[in-house]
Amino acid sequence: MSIKEKIAQDQILSQVQAKFEAQTSKGVEKYGQTVADNDLKAIEWIDHAIEEAIDHIVYLECLKARLLQHES
Repeated sequence: MSIKEKIAQDQILSQVQAKFEAQTSKGVEKYGQTVADNDLKAIEWIDHAIEEAIDHIVYLECLKARLLQHES
């Protein structure tokens, strides 16, 4: 069985793949290219990654606060 077939049979992996494809499509639409075609400098890639990491922390803190509110 191929990996594509295994992914198709696994609901979670299928959902992750669909989200990956949607995010990639969004990025190509926004920037007009894939990351492989992008000529950002290494520092610019690091800055993008830092911004994404900060967003993740904000989302986690928000979710944590909501969960704690429901526990009280």
